[in-house]
Formats: sequence, C-alpha cells, structure tokens
Amino acid sequence: MNRIFGIDFGLSKVGISVSDPNKLISFPLKVIRYKKIDDLINEIIVLSEEKNANIIVLGYPLSMNFKKNDMTKRIEDFKVLLEEYKFKVFLQDERLSSESAKKTMIDENIKIGHNKEKVDLIASTIILQTFLDKNNNAK
Repeated sequence: MNRIFGIDFGLSKVGISVSDPNKLISFPLKVIRYKKIDDLINEIIVLSEEKNANIIVLGYPLSMNFKKNDMTKRIEDFKVLLEEYKFKVFLQDERLSSESAKKTMIDENIKIGHNKEKVDLIASTIILQTFLDKNNNAK
C-alpha cells in the first residue's frame, strides 16, 4: 500500500508528514530546509522511495475570504513540478493550520519561539489528517 505525504510548504523550510499504510492517521516526519527548489524536490523523491509514498497533499493557502495570494501561486507552481516527477498531488485548504499547530504546542507547554520548525511539522500533520478524514468519511 502506498502512503501519503502531507506538506506545509514554506520559502526556506517545508514540514512533511506521512500517513500510515491504511491512510487513516497522519504522523510528523521531518522538516526540510532548502535553498533551491531542485534540492527540495530531490529530498522529497528520496523520502518517497523510503516511505513508499507517491501521493502528496499540499497545504493550499487561501485568504479567509477564499482569495488567492502570492503564496497560492507558488504552491500551484510547486504542484506542477511535483506532478512532473509523477507524484499525484492534491491541494488541501490550509487556512488556520499553522494557528492550530501553535495552539497544540501551547496546550502541550512547548515554546513556539524556539520551535518554529515544529510549527511547520505539526501544520503538515494537520493538513494531511484533514485530507485523510475528509476522504475516509466520503467512502
């Protein structure tokens, strides 16, 4: 069975989560820091081979009034790149995922300022879990 990656995309770092083989639960995997998009793609390819994941759920940043912004266009371009490498890519509304991640960290008494990468990691997990829940409930 193929797993699914969840990605919280940023301009210098990316949070990545992975589903269990049954595609029910999302688990934090890692944060990738990168300078060039090609380096990021290569690392995702290596991870996908290790984890047997060929499906990616990308956090899709819309404004609260559902309008696109600069980051939305970057995500759309990144989606096209991933699809060129034969990944099946879905976009998942990520509004409030980072805020939910911060709330989770506060609830667990984890300081956000020193753990910004953890926010990206938890956000990717929330993005993927939202997608999994939506698709498993639709069955």
